[in-house]
Amino acid sequence: MTRKTEITLRVVTAVVGGYALAAGTAAALSLALPAVQDRAEAVLTATMAALLPCVLTVVMVFAAASALRALAWTAGLTTAVWAAVWAAVSLLKSMTGTGV
Repeated sequence: MTRKTEITLRVVTAVVGGYALAAGTAAALSLALPAVQDRAEAVLTATMAALLPCVLTVVMVFAAASALRALAWTAGLTTAVWAAVWAAVSLLKSMTGTGV
């Protein structure tokens, strides 16, 4: 892989992957935090906390040994977070009998 392709892949992974991971983290925390906080405060806390995975993704992508390894790690973490969101939504739907 050429250096230009490697850098381009890292930048795209950092931007798109970081955003997807932050969005998934915010969604997961927004579903989990109302158990201990008011719903509006839970969403605000989740949104602010989701910035940390976004920043850490950018750091990890450029610190990884290869762009493909960074892409694999980012895709795996993002898939895991969104799977947790899907599981939480399914659980809430089955408990309440309605949507979230």
